[in-house]
Amino acid sequence: MTQAVTYKGFTIQPALRQLVDTGQWELNLFISWATEDDDEDSRHFVKTGRYATEDEATAQCIVYGQQIVDGQVPGSSVG
Repeated sequence: MTQAVTYKGFTIQPALRQLVDTGQWELNLFISWATEDDDEDSRHFVKTGRYATEDEATAQCIVYGQQIVDGQVPGSSVG
């Protein structure tokens, strides 16, 4: 599993999936954060699109996660 990145107090964890038929990569990620009662909450996100390499997909996961945290993805939110 690809290493998680912390961004503005949220942890973005890429959870890539390689397609067996094409070898391409799909974007899946989890974003987690601490709650007020010191628990942790998380949400799973998927973005349509396929990427040729694991590195490219990982980079896009991080960017997409940052966009979600920043409120730039309609219909997707955290916290």
